[in-house]
Amino acid sequence: MPVVVKVTSKGQFTIPMKYRKSLGINKDSYLLIDEVGNFLVLEKLQKLDQITKILSSKAKEKKITKEEILKTLKKIQAEKWNA
Repeated sequence: MPVVVKVTSKGQFTIPMKYRKSLGINKDSYLLIDEVGNFLVLEKLQKLDQITKILSSKAKEKKITKEEILKTLKKIQAEKWNA
């Protein structure tokens, strides 16, 4: 049965406990979120390997090189440390 959840001002929402329990979602879980028409589809990722494959695939689709990713990460890290 569908459940209505409220989105906060930060765009966050709580996944109801019954779904978290049945899918084994906890505070350290990663979810893949995709837009399908008017729906958001959430999929629990089982391993870090799945996350790496997905990010790698998306980077290839957008023609983003490893060097560009590392450069951006270093820039973000510098901004965070100097903030």
